[in-house]
Amino acid sequence: MSEAVQIVLENREGSGSAYCGRLRKEGFLPAVVYGPALDQTYSVKVETKTMLPYLMSDDVKKTVFAAKLPNGEVKNCVIKSATKNYATDRLLHIDFYCANE
Repeated sequence: MSEAVQIVLENREGSGSAYCGRLRKEGFLPAVVYGPALDQTYSVKVETKTMLPYLMSDDVKKTVFAAKLPNGEVKNCVIKSATKNYATDRLLHIDFYCANE
């Protein structure tokens, strides 16, 4: 198995379609990080240009990400789901899942 891909997940202050639309225009994807390895669920944002090559890959479900969380911890996560607008093919949201290591 290859090494985990390093990504930085920044805290996301707001929610809702208008806020997330502004995030996308600024070059970020809204995301959520959850799972039994975490003490809480995090609403985060990640740079679109960082994630795009992995999301377009056929092995996206097998890619392990070493995600630096807003609290400074680094956890291994996988993409549980990625939502896109099927009319425009634009990415809308990512769900990261962190299992117990």
